[in-house]
Amino acid sequence: MGLMDSLIGAATSAIGGNSQQSTAIQMVLDLVQRSGGVGSLISKLQQGGLGDALQSWISTGSNQSVSGSEVQSALGSGMVQEVASKFGMDGNQAGDLLAQYLPNLVDSTTPNGSAQDADGFGLDDIASLLMKNFIK
Repeated sequence: MGLMDSLIGAATSAIGGNSQQSTAIQMVLDLVQRSGGVGSLISKLQQGGLGDALQSWISTGSNQSVSGSEVQSALGSGMVQEVASKFGMDGNQAGDLLAQYLPNLVDSTTPNGSAQDADGFGLDDIASLLMKNFIK
């Protein structure tokens, strides 16, 4: 286990909550890593047809919800299935969890309402964000 995995594990453990929440956070972080950062993930979601939803997540208003199947369609079922397999679930379950947590991730990494805020935002930044917002 690398240092980043240790930091992320510590952050998700500190958050507490149920195991589903911890798994979902780890899945989102794995997806960010596979995508090459939050900015790249946003681009993939936008190119995959979630532009309107993404704009609501990036803006300072409320976040539009998406379905797990929309996330799978936008990212490609292969990518979602890879993440799902790592966590011992099927693609539909993973898509549903990602749909639940991705809006908050994008919202948190774009505090000024601009997608450019997420450029270069990587796992170390997310671990820091988790620690800052959930460990008080």
